[in-house]
Amino acid sequence: MNYVVYVCWFTVKQAALSTFFAIPFAVLIARAIVWNHSWWPARFCLKLLGLPLITPALVGILGFITLMGGLFNIYSLAGIVAVHVIFYSPWIALLLVNAWRLIPEEHYRVANQLHFSSTQTFYFIEWPQLRKSLSEVAWICFCFSLNSFTTIVVLGGGPQKTTLSAGLYHSLFFFYDFEQMMWFVSLQLILTLSLGILTILLKTQPQEVSLKKPSLPNLKDSSQKPFVWVGLSLICLPLAVILGPSLTSLSLTLQNPLVWQALKKSLTLAVCFGSLSAVISLFFVVSGWRSLRYLASFHFLFPSTLLGVLLFLFSLKIPALPQEFFLGVMQVLLILPFCFLLLERSYRTLEATYGTTTRSLGFSPFQKFSLIQWPLLKKPFATALGLGCALSAGDFPSLAFFSSPDCPGLSSLFYQQMGRHFEKCMGTALILLLLCYFLYQLPHWILRTHDRTSVT
Repeated sequence: MNYVVYVCWFTVKQAALSTFFAIPFAVLIARAIVWNHSWWPARFCLKLLGLPLITPALVGILGFITLMGGLFNIYSLAGIVAVHVIFYSPWIALLLVNAWRLIPEEHYRVANQLHFSSTQTFYFIEWPQLRKSLSEVAWICFCFSLNSFTTIVVLGGGPQKTTLSAGLYHSLFFFYDFEQMMWFVSLQLILTLSLGILTILLKTQPQEVSLKKPSLPNLKDSSQKPFVWVGLSLICLPLAVILGPSLTSLSLTLQNPLVWQALKKSLTLAVCFGSLSAVISLFFVVSGWRSLRYLASFHFLFPSTLLGVLLFLFSLKIPALPQEFFLGVMQVLLILPFCFLLLERSYRTLEATYGTTTRSLGFSPFQKFSLIQWPLLKKPFATALGLGCALSAGDFPSLAFFSSPDCPGLSSLFYQQMGRHFEKCMGTALILLLLCYFLYQLPHWILRTHDRTSVT
């Protein structure tokens, strides 16, 4: 029991430290981009802020190990926190940049007339507007760090450096300690319910939106430009350091038949379950299942390992169903909230703009979808489809629970190679990375080609 309490304490501690260090980095990066958005490195950095979301966690961790392995003991609490900061700071900065867009430009004009310094502008103009958004993204970052699985399994996982998610997985598959597993499950459920209650208390109602995206204010501050380079370094350096070794070992990797088998399986899973998640999300959004928005917004609370354990126990009770069925269910449940929230936000914008008009014209549901909704939703749908396929291809937790050793997915094979042949896994890392980026971009390429063909 004492060990279970310690694991719970370590879980909360590493999440709190990760949030404590990630949020300042994100604020500095976001503010540097906003104040220098006409500068090309800032524009380039803004485009790359969402890249860590589709980058497989294992590939990012490999880059971190290669980059930082000789500087300090990365297999420790410091290493776990550092990885979380590198992974989470960019997309938190992206959320904050979008929050910055909502600050009226008139406020900056007043600050300029009053000769405010950069610090005074932040304290009197920006902080009151960003305080609520900052608390929300900090809470999301804390919950993601709390339920982190892949990072803990690779850099922690030992008795002194494990979390509830990793401990739950190890108790089931390595130690076969079902009593300890039940303690972890109980604590994970209690923690998840507690976080859910706190999220409801902290959550604010979504603001009214329009199809016109607010522009960034016309600001310039060259003293903040170094933080743009910090943001670019956090995103690019972990990937750049593995590029050379990956290209060197790629030819040897391609000669391994198991790599081709794993690539085929990951590609099949991504096309099937990533596409299924996007289509189901579109159906729910267009059908008006508004209550799902609140369920989907809690996706960052429910740990993947808890879902995996529950499905694994169900698979033992229903042996007639193949493992691929439960693997698909787990991937769809993990991907669906991301696709749903992305489409729902665009649909809510569309309804606020055109909903009254379509109702007054008496459009049928089919006419409304084909004439109004689909032309405006097809671009967000392409993004949701690409995101779903990329998340499926790079997903490791589902494969950790339901992957077969004889036919592993690419992420599972990559994890096995990291533990046995560290140098040989570089080629697999490059293949996995390119697969995720290709799957994310493919729907956009198809959409642009279709649009050009239609115009011609």
